[in-house]
Amino acid sequence: MRLAAGLSLLLFASAGCTVLEDRTPCPCYLDIDYRKVLESGFMETEAGRVEVILLPQEGGWCGNHPLSDCPELEEVTVVKSQLQAVAAVHSRPGTMFAGGSTEVRFAPGNQIDSIFIHTSEVDCSGEDSHCLLEPRKQFSTLFFSDEEGGAICREYNMVIRGTTCGFDAADCSPIEGEYLYTVQEYDARGLISVRIPRQIRDDLMLEFWDKDDHLKRFSCPVGKWIFDAGYDPGAEELSDYSLRVDFRQALLYLRVSDWEEEYVYKLFE
Repeated sequence: MRLAAGLSLLLFASAGCTVLEDRTPCPCYLDIDYRKVLESGFMETEAGRVEVILLPQEGGWCGNHPLSDCPELEEVTVVKSQLQAVAAVHSRPGTMFAGGSTEVRFAPGNQIDSIFIHTSEVDCSGEDSHCLLEPRKQFSTLFFSDEEGGAICREYNMVIRGTTCGFDAADCSPIEGEYLYTVQEYDARGLISVRIPRQIRDDLMLEFWDKDDHLKRFSCPVGKWIFDAGYDPGAEELSDYSLRVDFRQALLYLRVSDWEEEYVYKLFE
């Protein structure tokens, strides 16, 4: 029995990363915690997925799960170091962080997707660590209506123009570039909506184009108006806005979602 016990101890000690050895080269076991993501109901579509990248890539890890098949906890092995966790909940096909880049850009003609981002520093200098993912909303939706339930707005081609074409998921900072999209989404109530990325300046413009002669009828400085209503470019999570157009009186009523107070602006002079 003593001989068997001695052999067992010898085999255990030779396996590496034991209490009898220098454990400095041993990895860190990091638990990625998806429970907040799964509880939030971010994505109602089957295409929803959560993507995680640990930076820098040399000592990090990346993963990608459909929300329909995402674990509550996932243990990954990383090199002992200080890492940054960046996670995105989205419905884009494939991977968002292709090649290790965390920049998310949208070419003119495309509106930003519904994207929720988590970023945090993770101390993986020990042998065990934990990272709870808590993604925040990185887009604003502008909902449009009018005194006829949106029927007058739909008579125009409504075009949104801006100078922010995306963001860097590593710190959620806006990326400068042309943003251009023809508003064409309608919800179950008939409201017209468009998603916009985090803004840098108050220069976002809404243009109304005649569908028949393709001439621009008037423009609205929507960017100035949402900034006037308290838009915060550095907010952790972005708000939505309701814009009701009164074409008879040439007025626009703007309300931050879930607020009672409305701001009133002249459409044109």
